[in-house]
Amino acid sequence: MIGPIPFVAGPAWACSCKDGIGIEDAELAFDGVVRTVERDSGQQQVRFAVEAVAKGVAGNEVTLTTSDNEASCGYRFAEGGRYRVLSVAGTTSLCSGNELLTASPIPSPGTRAAIGRVADDRVAIFWTGSGLVALFVTVGLALLIRQPKSR
Repeated sequence: MIGPIPFVAGPAWACSCKDGIGIEDAELAFDGVVRTVERDSGQQQVRFAVEAVAKGVAGNEVTLTTSDNEASCGYRFAEGGRYRVLSVAGTTSLCSGNELLTASPIPSPGTRAAIGRVADDRVAIFWTGSGLVALFVTVGLALLIRQPKSR
């Protein structure tokens, strides 16, 4: 008799960083703060304010391209975050060895508004759920009290 044969498979990833770059392979390596992230057609254009250059030549600002999808090795930069970034030919990726140095200290107005909406939604869900529980308990008690006693 043949039964199922258990085996363990590794996770499937679309992005494979076997050939990731290091500072020795990078054309440009710098520390900088993300000023803007613009997403369009599966790509991100990320504009950095450059603080220090470790390799290559950069002005006060650098704009790099990365995929908008981590499955395609895109790196998700957050506005206001401070990063150590490595790039080749004006692009960077998850495999480039980028590193978050400091998260955004002050959320942008859009981020603050989104956080407020999430908090408002959670409060509304809490009170709606609490009201439903109270209603069900009240109906249940009323049904128990009105039920005729059997002997």
